[in-house]
Amino acid sequence: MIYKKILLKDIDKRFDDENLSLSIYISDVNESVTSRPGMLICPGGGYSYVSPREAEPVAFRFLSEGFNCFILNYSTNKKYPAPHLDLALAVHYIKEHEKEFNLIPNSLSLMGFSAGGHLVASYSYLYKELAKELGFDAKKLKPSSIVLGYPVISTLAFQEQGTRKNISEENPILDEKLDIPTHIDKNYPPTFVFTTKDDKVVPYQNTLMLEEALKNNKIKYQCIIFESGLHGGSVVNRSCYKKNSIPPLMEEERKWPVFAADFVFKTLKL
Repeated sequence: MIYKKILLKDIDKRFDDENLSLSIYISDVNESVTSRPGMLICPGGGYSYVSPREAEPVAFRFLSEGFNCFILNYSTNKKYPAPHLDLALAVHYIKEHEKEFNLIPNSLSLMGFSAGGHLVASYSYLYKELAKELGFDAKKLKPSSIVLGYPVISTLAFQEQGTRKNISEENPILDEKLDIPTHIDKNYPPTFVFTTKDDKVVPYQNTLMLEEALKNNKIKYQCIIFESGLHGGSVVNRSCYKKNSIPPLMEEERKWPVFAADFVFKTLKL
């Protein structure tokens, strides 16, 4: 496996913050698989920090599912558009280096958890606006598909207040702009989303609102709501769970990476 970490400021001098980075995990070529689809991962953390448990453990899990993976350490404690611009830069950079990263052309998907899910889901309709701000071709910024784990979806209903406060500073105009269900249209990317009914941090109604919007706009999607699980479960294995064994209530949730990988491969017809 090839690993390297790049500071965003070394990609674009406008991103002058030592904390912003892109970590790159490229699987070795073998006799069966050369190029792979890409997966850019945005961990959660309420836009106040970037959670390690939803970073490298996720990359390693999805390397094993046939992806070359990237982790974005994006802006925190800064309102829109700071983290979204970070994501736009990362997407553009990866797509400009598809050959170097052994990626199948036009195969980059985005994955986000909790607030990182909000980042990915809102970016997926805001990318054209972000392209104009950065001077990029909008076509280079659109994801092929997105994967969302227990995501924050609404800034108007069933809110996770910490996420909303950090990304919009409770500005009504930004709350409306970043309320995902009201902005989904027929051009939204194919979406896989999972959550749990007993999530105590982000109410699962967020996912129900997303599902309704996807269905109404005839977007290809798969939605899985597990009966039990914990918010922040990540890939639900021992690399990210602090105890020696996985609690029985999370056994079903452990299956989501396979479902998500299958969805992306089928969607991209790989």
